[in-house]
Amino acid sequence: MNDERPAQTVATLGEFALIDRLAGALAEVGAAAAPDLPGIGDDAAIWTPTPGTRAVVTTDSLIAGIHFQLDWTGWRDLGHKALAVNLSDVAAMGARPRLATVSLALTGGEPLDGLLELYRGLGLLAARHGVTVAGGDIVASPERLGLHLTVIGESWPEADGRLLTRDAARPGDLLATSGPLGLSAAGLKLLIESGRVAHSSHDSRLIYTLQGTTHDYLAAHHRPEPRIAYGRALVAAGVRAAMDLSDGLFGDLAKICARSNVGARIDEAALPVPASLRARFPADWLALATRGGEDYELLFAAPRVALDQLRARYAAQGLPAPALIGEVLPMPTDGSPITLRHTDGSEEAIGGGAFDHFRG
Repeated sequence: MNDERPAQTVATLGEFALIDRLAGALAEVGAAAAPDLPGIGDDAAIWTPTPGTRAVVTTDSLIAGIHFQLDWTGWRDLGHKALAVNLSDVAAMGARPRLATVSLALTGGEPLDGLLELYRGLGLLAARHGVTVAGGDIVASPERLGLHLTVIGESWPEADGRLLTRDAARPGDLLATSGPLGLSAAGLKLLIESGRVAHSSHDSRLIYTLQGTTHDYLAAHHRPEPRIAYGRALVAAGVRAAMDLSDGLFGDLAKICARSNVGARIDEAALPVPASLRARFPADWLALATRGGEDYELLFAAPRVALDQLRARYAAQGLPAPALIGEVLPMPTDGSPITLRHTDGSEEAIGGGAFDHFRG
């Protein structure tokens, strides 16, 4: 006799019981609401900005089959990443995340255990950064699962309202990133090529083994870390221009160039690509690092004096030093605004932009 019961799904549970269970999953992992930011339960979220700060708001959507694949993404990983990409946008503004709302578009066939894991992953990251998850919405979506998150943040109290923007780069600034490039794209490449399920829903260290090699490529892809402390340090050091690297270095740098009306030169030899990645993908490492996307490191332009201050601040806070990768130039009168200087000294004009959801 088999006593196993079928897994409970959204359709069998119902919307309102699901909301209660999801709120319980957040409480279970310590994602309690701040005293001035009540959590789930009312018709709208309540938020009180800190006096003297400026607010920032960001929204992202993740759709099954487009932004993630459930056959190789764990539910807890998915919850982490869904919030992380929004927190990364706030970090890129040099701001502090305070409140998040989550809307779920569900087919009805999702397993309850999976959605609870999703909220645990989301809640653990929220708790780590002091973010209150304050409700959202649940709707039916017959075609596919979708997650839609909005995060509200504010400038850091010590920043006097200063934020980082894409239009503040100036000729003579140096270009740098907060960390390595290409790891997430390499993880995605391995997943696509192997066709194997390779994820962990519980191990927060996320050390993966795929094709016999232990590495952090999949960790970078499944659980990116929003660089909130780095963004705060950028503002404190007087940096003005930044954005997060979601669409690849060349695609995102082109956005800064367009908004700031500048050009840029990138030094191939200076790109922060781990030696293990270069060795594993000798023909592809440059494309993975510059066009792969989803690094969620911060790309910023800063005068040399600000970069020197930033190095000192990073060292004092135990953060890795920023990687200097190039410089900001005047906008060229014709051709591409971005030039890549190869290791042999030759230069290449870089064409193409960021990923376009409707043009591929």
